Parts: sequence; structure tokens; C-alpha cells
Amino acid sequence: MLLGGVGFGVGVAALVVGHRGAVQPANSLAHPHAGRAASAARNPASAGTQPSRAAAQADGEAAGRAQLRPGAGADVAPVLDGDASASFARLAAGLPGRVELTVAPLGAGSPETLGGGAPAHGWSTTKVPVLTALLKASEESLTPEEQSLATAAITESNNEAILDLFHDLEQLEGGLISASSYIQELLRSSGDEETVIATAPPPPGAVTTFGQTEWKPSNAVKFFSALARGCLLSAPATHYVLNLMEHIEPSESWGLGSAGFASVAFKGGWGPEPDGAYLVRQSGIVEVGSSRAVAVGIVAFPPAGAGSFETGTAMLTETATWLRLHLRLVTRGEAPCT
Repeated sequence: MLLGGVGFGVGVAALVVGHRGAVQPANSLAHPHAGRAASAARNPASAGTQPSRAAAQADGEAAGRAQLRPGAGADVAPVLDGDASASFARLAAGLPGRVELTVAPLGAGSPETLGGGAPAHGWSTTKVPVLTALLKASEESLTPEEQSLATAAITESNNEAILDLFHDLEQLEGGLISASSYIQELLRSSGDEETVIATAPPPPGAVTTFGQTEWKPSNAVKFFSALARGCLLSAPATHYVLNLMEHIEPSESWGLGSAGFASVAFKGGWGPEPDGAYLVRQSGIVEVGSSRAVAVGIVAFPPAGAGSFETGTAMLTETATWLRLHLRLVTRGEAPCT
């Protein structure tokens, strides 16, 4: 998934960046094609950068969320409407392949899974846990080069960029196995007790070890929910990652990026499976920074043959469009971190 550059700037919340251990003057993180950003101050609270849309929304709604009690009234309303199960069955029957969907409120309430929840290769959706793990392991201190690599890895799904970032994590943690275990522990802290990060050499057609991880959509939703709720990183670092996910380049903005949501941060992944088909999947957050936000995971299993990838992306777009019509985006009380 090596794709060309994007032509927009990404403004993000203040983040601890710079060469490891060095205090740098305050600045904002810039897009790699805008001259490779200078680093920001070590104290994220002191850097005078423009916050991301997710950060601004979070600040504007903080007071309202603080007044909500988990489990009170509308806080426990189902995340999907009453017709969702029957309607999804009709949707699935008209698709050329199988699709799995998990939706979970970031606040109080229970996740809902439709179409099954079998493990499937994470492919490039695992790039977000890799970046999150590097931020955590480095005490949220990224060099200017790592900032550029992070932008390319998430917004363009650039494989070389994420491999360089994973190598930096290996350097910090002591090799492939230790770095993979560090990411796995991050998943455990999100409430995922099952997923094992793959470490075997990738098969033909694949590039990364971690992309071969078998990741249920329900477990992916746990990770992205924990990330969005600030359970894995500081608020500035959380806003940084979500902002990158809000700026996916147009050629990869199928699925959640094409369903008409007012605010969405997501990451897609795809790759060849042993049966010759291209598995295509996405995970993300709808209503970023809002007390109504939900985490979403969709996996499409299109039939093998020519056009398998295009069929898979169309399945994701159709499923995401269905989801927009059946979501109950209501204000909810905060859910505690696990």
C-alpha cells in the first residue's frame, strides 16, 4: 500500500517531539511535504499550536460530559436502532461476499456485532497500534523524521514509513519479539485479552509481520475506543493520532470516509488472503471528540478473482452508509478506562 503524497497540511495538537532527551523550541507538527516539521516543546501543555478538530470538540464538550452519570437514562440506549438486526441481514444478503461489523459507544453502553466476529488479518489497520506504541515507549517524544513517517504511514498507508517506525520501536524495546509484545500489552490495556501480535516472516504479497495479526473487529473496536477515550496516551498525543486518521488521502477514503459522516477518523487495511481474495477492513471513530462518539470496525470478505479489492471497498462503503442510517448517536456518560 505504497501511495503517493497528499497535498494538504495537517494541523495537530501540541505534542512532545524532538530528538530523544533534547528540549526543543515550541512549534507545530507539519505535513512531511511542507518541509519536514521542526520539533515542539517537551512540555505539551506549553506548546502554542493550533489544536485539531478532535481536540477543539473535546474541549468544548468537557463540561457537559462531566455532568453525565454513566448508566443514567439515555446513557444505556442501544448504539443501533431497533430495526438494525433485520435490516443488516437484508443488506448482507445483497452483498457479493461476507461482511462483519462491530459498533461500540465510547461512553456508557454495550457494543453490538452483526454478521459475525471471526478473526481476520489486521493488515494496515495495525499501523495505528504501532504508532501508538512508539509514542508510549518514547514517552511521546518523536523526532522530526518520525513525525513525517507517522503522517505518511497513517494518511497514505505507506508501508516503508511504518516499517521505519516499527524499527524505532524495536530499538527502544530490544528487538522484534519485545516490540511486538509491547504492542500486544497495549491491546491488553484496551481490554483485548485475545489478540496475539504476529511475529513470523510475512508471506508473499505481505510486507509487515504485525499486519498478519489476526484481529477480530470486536477487539479492534476495543483498541480504537480506548485510544479515543484517552486511555492509552496523553490528551495531546491522542489528538495527534486521531488528527492523522481524520486526514486519510482521498484515494483511501472509501467505507467510513465516504458514508457521509460529519466527523470521522479511521484507518483502512487490505491484502491478499490464501484463497486469492483481498480482505478489506476499516476501524475508526465516528463523531470524533464528541460525547456521542462510537468506535466502528468493519471487515469485508469479497469473493476471489479480478476486482476483489474494488469489490471489498464497495462492500465497506455500502456497509458504512447503512451504518449511518441506523446509528443512535446520543449523548452518553463517560466509560472508565479498563
